Amino acid sequence: MNVFVLGILIGIVVLFFFFISNGKNSKNPQMGINLGRVYCPKCGQKQPIVRKPKNERQALYGGNTCKNCGTEMDKYGQEIVE
Repeated sequence: MNVFVLGILIGIVVLFFFFISNGKNSKNPQMGINLGRVYCPKCGQKQPIVRKPKNERQALYGGNTCKNCGTEMDKYGQEIVE
């Protein structure tokens, strides 16, 4: 029984590290976790750690809207142009 629980815990840890490493450079940049601070690509203002999503995309995949200039960006700080 203990080996089974240990196997599940190791699997969870491996998946967690996969999602952290599978970020900006992957084929699907919506996957992954960004643990670094984000700066606005236009004005350079540091974005808050605790954010309030302005739309569904930001709520589901991360991202922010700059309070200084209104630029919408993804969780990696890259501008979103529609």
